[in-house]
Amino acid sequence: MTEALYRKTALRLLLPIAIITFVNALDRMNISFAAAQMMRDANLTPTTFGTGVSAFFVAYLLFQYPHTMLLRRIGIRFWLLLSMTLWGISGLMMSRVQDAQDFYHARFLLGAAEAGFAPGMTWYISRWTLPATRARAMAFALAAVPVALVLGGPLCGWLLGLSNPMGMAEWRFMFLVSAIPNFLFAVIAVFWFVDRPSEARWLTVEEAARLEAQDTGASKVRRPRMALATALQDRRIWLSAMVWFLVMTGAYALVFWLPQIVRQLQLADREFLIGTLSALPQAGLLAGLLLNARHSDRSGERFAHTAFGAGLAGVALIVALLLPAGTGVLALLVVAGFGLGAAQGVFWTVPPALGIGGEAGSVGVVPVGVVTGINMAGTAGGIVGPWMLGWLLERSGNHAPGIGLLAGCLLFAAVILLLGRRWNLATPGARNG
Repeated sequence: MTEALYRKTALRLLLPIAIITFVNALDRMNISFAAAQMMRDANLTPTTFGTGVSAFFVAYLLFQYPHTMLLRRIGIRFWLLLSMTLWGISGLMMSRVQDAQDFYHARFLLGAAEAGFAPGMTWYISRWTLPATRARAMAFALAAVPVALVLGGPLCGWLLGLSNPMGMAEWRFMFLVSAIPNFLFAVIAVFWFVDRPSEARWLTVEEAARLEAQDTGASKVRRPRMALATALQDRRIWLSAMVWFLVMTGAYALVFWLPQIVRQLQLADREFLIGTLSALPQAGLLAGLLLNARHSDRSGERFAHTAFGAGLAGVALIVALLLPAGTGVLALLVVAGFGLGAAQGVFWTVPPALGIGGEAGSVGVVPVGVVTGINMAGTAGGIVGPWMLGWLLERSGNHAPGIGLLAGCLLFAAVILLLGRRWNLATPGARNG
């Protein structure tokens, strides 16, 4: 019954979420492909570009918790309608950017609009999936992010090299085209999603009751832990937040600067080819997401699988720094992408494996407030990573210092995970040893 329920949920729920996540990811990350043209036309320096990218995450951080609370109050349908409409408006603003201030405002609005999407979807998916299939379910939805860049790279490259019928600058036309699907899917979401398994007509009574029961049971277990003071004293939450911060610092910095890094490798000079080559590390990330999550679900092990991904990405980036610009560096970026995907695809099973939201190792439903708090740490990585890479690039003239620092973050994340498991953090009062 578990596998049958997963397949049904994947088709009726996870696939639509993945489609929206695809639109979300492309809307957020298409700026990385437009960077060269946009920086030239709007007189942006590497530091101001990095600051604009970080402005998205500043808003994302500020509005994340209120966003998820709004989701619980008004339900997923109207929450998605509001959020995605604002995504589209931000895209229209990006197509009209004239200077750094316009850029900051548009990215801040997009961050405010998207703020609750990742934690909201993480919480929503956890309510519709069973523990034995949860890593695959999370990876299914997360896979839309690298798919957006694998397909979006060539698409954005094609749009950037296209003489559009509106006579606009190519990068402006790209933002305009990217904004349109947001308005369409905002309306569709109102008629497709429901809030609880008991409201889903495509589930049997037994299937809905099973999903509702795990949510009810997890709620009973976690109620004493919902107090803010208790959460702040829980080292399991701090460990999870630190690991997610380090992983996402590396992931976001590479995502937003990857086309510029590939451009410096001098392997292509046409926008379409640069976009296509930039998609290869994202293809690696997609493979890492799916393969590592599947293996983790089969083995039931979470910590080493996440640490393996972060460590592999860190080592690949360090080795890439030792090679001359060329295909070898690109190959190592693909390996780093695989590692980042492997870490991200399994990470969200680590907090419940630590006992957050239930007994240690039970893989229960993590409280939405805790999910939001941990995700906010990842958002902080989005503020630090892109800005830091831009700042170091402007002062050194190349990407090497920034990439080295990102590699250190990823290796540190792997060490924290392995030590955390050894220290027996599954119980808040457990003694380190």
